[in-house]
Amino acid sequence: MFWAREEEENTLMQLLKSDNFTLEDVLLNEFVVQESRYGKAELVKYITAEENMKALMELSLNPVINPDLPMKQQYRLSFIASEILTIRGTDVFQKLIVTTEETKKCLVDFMNDKAPLNHLVAGFFAKIMECLLSRHFVLFQTFALLQKTPFFDKCLQNINLGAIECLLENLVRIPNTSEGTRAIKQWMIDEDMFVKIVNRMSETTNDDDRECLAEVYCEILRELRDKLYMLECKEDSLHDKAMEEELIAKIADNLIVEENCSDEDFAKKSSLVATSARILEAFIKTNYVADAPAQHLEEIERNLIEERHYSYGLMRPCIDNDAYEHSYQPDPERIVEGIVANRAFNILQTILRDIEANGSLWQSLLRLLIELCNTNHYSTHQRLFEAFQKLPFVKLIEAAKKLPLAGVLHSLLVKVVNLLLHSVFTSGDLSPAGEYLLTEGGLIKNIYDTATSFHRSGDLIACSGLRSFNQNLGDAISRAKKRTVPNPRLIAILKDDKRWTELEEIVNNYNLKHRPQMQHDFNDSSLLSSVRNDSHGFNDSEEWTDASTKFAEMDSSSSATRGFAAFGFRSAFDADLNRFSEFDGQFDTPDEDEFRKLCSERANSSSCTGAQHGFEASPIKWPGEQDKEEKKPAEPTVVHNKPPPQDDMWADFSSFPTVSPSTSTAVVAPTHDDPTIAWPGADTHQQGEDSDWPLNSSHDSKATDPACVGLAASISHPESSSEA
Repeated sequence: MFWAREEEENTLMQLLKSDNFTLEDVLLNEFVVQESRYGKAELVKYITAEENMKALMELSLNPVINPDLPMKQQYRLSFIASEILTIRGTDVFQKLIVTTEETKKCLVDFMNDKAPLNHLVAGFFAKIMECLLSRHFVLFQTFALLQKTPFFDKCLQNINLGAIECLLENLVRIPNTSEGTRAIKQWMIDEDMFVKIVNRMSETTNDDDRECLAEVYCEILRELRDKLYMLECKEDSLHDKAMEEELIAKIADNLIVEENCSDEDFAKKSSLVATSARILEAFIKTNYVADAPAQHLEEIERNLIEERHYSYGLMRPCIDNDAYEHSYQPDPERIVEGIVANRAFNILQTILRDIEANGSLWQSLLRLLIELCNTNHYSTHQRLFEAFQKLPFVKLIEAAKKLPLAGVLHSLLVKVVNLLLHSVFTSGDLSPAGEYLLTEGGLIKNIYDTATSFHRSGDLIACSGLRSFNQNLGDAISRAKKRTVPNPRLIAILKDDKRWTELEEIVNNYNLKHRPQMQHDFNDSSLLSSVRNDSHGFNDSEEWTDASTKFAEMDSSSSATRGFAAFGFRSAFDADLNRFSEFDGQFDTPDEDEFRKLCSERANSSSCTGAQHGFEASPIKWPGEQDKEEKKPAEPTVVHNKPPPQDDMWADFSSFPTVSPSTSTAVVAPTHDDPTIAWPGADTHQQGEDSDWPLNSSHDSKATDPACVGLAASISHPESSSEA
């Protein structure tokens, strides 16, 4: 048998048995990684030689690159060396790395080198470190070695490299045992890793470095809190280290921007403010809040979407976090929340200044403000109220209305209003900040003035964006009033405000015309309503929570957005609006003739390449327009006695005569005079047969077999069989 034969030696084994070869010859052999995984004795013996292990470490961490080679071959040996050192099939190589003096010295020298890392070398280093930290048999030897090196300083210096960032993020996940996890956490505490991250954020001037540092901090925090929620033991010394008030206050102080700060200094500090806000947002967001306002809003929006799309019971049910009966909070005293709330006024100042400067810092700060509004904590809302007294929130809304195309900004501001009006406290009171918005804050007056003022001119998209923003603000108040259990104080405030009565009517009329809830609410005279009938409920001017939330999560300050500047665009969201004509009137529906003409030009333009290459563009059909009578081609006459062409998977028994098994047992010979009723494949002849279907005479059944005749007759004419 085949297993009894001797195994043929591959080229690698033949090479190792020869007298003249080098380490490079071994590494370039196609079987080296495969045989290393199998633990081939000859190969392991050769690699574990002290000089070869040192050479592999040097190739992985300090490669000497020949620039004359093609790019793909410059790091080929380094990649193969790192693969061999991190082989999972054997433990020999990992033990030698942390026990052999030459390899240990190579690793220590690499840590002490302050030169910036190459991104490929960083990947090899991260792979080796992850392998060493995941193997419990060398974990403590690895710790003993790393504690003598500036490991974290080396990583933070090269944090902009993705491999280093992922290595730090996964440090608490790498060990396979609880003992190893505790050892790594204690190591991170002894090295003051969180303090080093915060200090590095303040020292560096590179925006990408700050983003990576903030992401490492947030990812480790999420991992620690996920474990705390799941495990019975709610103690974690590393989490306690991250929650130190002095450290949190230092991060929160980065949010403060002095009033006399120049525009140049403000632009330089914006990345530090944004990343600090991101860390604080992660602290508040991962702290459990019972009966959070965002949860109620999600349920309301899902119900509205189900009504608009007639999908009752088809959507994924909203997960109620109370069903899990959480009683644990990583931050029960709301330390982070209180520290941030004390700086709410400074946050509002920075947001307003950045909006007026047409920056992007407002995104991170507004998301942080949203998390403060989603806490259901009365003292936090009281501090927000005090901040609104110093800097009214309506000023942010007024600044946002000067940017009618800033849809992300509009969505975040509307969400702040929604959360404040839907907050629930044990005392049953209305949020102090929400009450201030409706009374002294002038929110209703601002919405009313915009809705009733006359806008003389403006482009279509800008006016539509401003109208939608203003309508969504009014709709937020209306929804809070119509919630299942409305707040009595909210009802009383709206009842006493005379402007609200008229504004509510404007909001409801707009919703009936442009945002119909049910089919009977459609307005056929509205172009948007007609489009809604054909697009299953989607409306361009309508705020959809799921879409707007995802849109709001997009970061306009990202490198992908900044890339548009290279092509002459101010932003990824800027559009060429010159092709739209101006219109007069107070938010009137655009002229249909102009709109139709524009769409026709777009449909027939050179950009529609499909119309020029092989397919016919159908004319645009407008709602309410009568269909033109078109002459239809004559339909082909169907002969009823001739069945349509059948697939090979379906048999045609129409050629069988009407034979009842109870009345006749004569031989029935199929007729094939008419070619249209031939069996599928009858015209295809194959070797060994006269034809495929029907089979030749050698396959005919016996003429005297009544069972075959009766079966065929009953299949082709079941009605005759049933009558019999």
